[in-house]
Amino acid sequence: MKNKLLAAGGIALTMFSGGTAYAQASPRSPLNDLGVSELRSELTSRYDAAVTMTQDSNVVRSDDSKFLWASETKVWCGIAIGYTKTSTKDEESINKCDAFYARMTAAPRPTPAPYVPPPPAPQPACTASRATEVFFDWNVDVPAGEAETTLQAIAQNRAQCGWGPLTITGHADKSGSDAYNNGLSQRRANNIAAALERLGVPRGDMTVVAKGEGQPKVDTADGVREPANRRVEVLAQDRGN
Repeated sequence: MKNKLLAAGGIALTMFSGGTAYAQASPRSPLNDLGVSELRSELTSRYDAAVTMTQDSNVVRSDDSKFLWASETKVWCGIAIGYTKTSTKDEESINKCDAFYARMTAAPRPTPAPYVPPPPAPQPACTASRATEVFFDWNVDVPAGEAETTLQAIAQNRAQCGWGPLTITGHADKSGSDAYNNGLSQRRANNIAAALERLGVPRGDMTVVAKGEGQPKVDTADGVREPANRRVEVLAQDRGN
């Protein structure tokens, strides 16, 4: 902010903190062409406006440059007014009064537009398979421990890819009776649905189906224990379907 102001030959030397001086010549003001009475009225109007601005707490607190121009306006208009009391027009003080007043009342600089970050890069297309299988030990309706990773991937891919409802289909091999295998495949499908529900898939978004031994993955003779047939298939539908 300003430390002091010197005047020499019509040049205003304004000293700022750090010792830097800015020299500016004041152009001749049209106020010099007014009569003394009208001139004093114009000077007083500028002086009063400058006093009001230097007392504005918002201007002072914000360290607005207008505070500097208002201070200079008050000084030079005050000097010019003093001369008019003896019917004298001091051109130098009138010029500076008018020049600093013009800066004080100039329109504020436009506020820079706020920074708007660019939109995020589009996410790559979902490449996860909509169909997944979970396999079971013989005569067991609870999936093996390693199936947890597969189920977590299904739940995560469903959320990230925007999949719709899931169809969960239980199967059994041909090593038991039809009735027993129907119940076994149902329990397997129910347990997979319950596990997915714990992982965040709404129960209402899952359809559970039991096929027993009727749709084997590997065709075998009746009574054969085939690991590939002891499974639950999870198929994700499109969100719009």
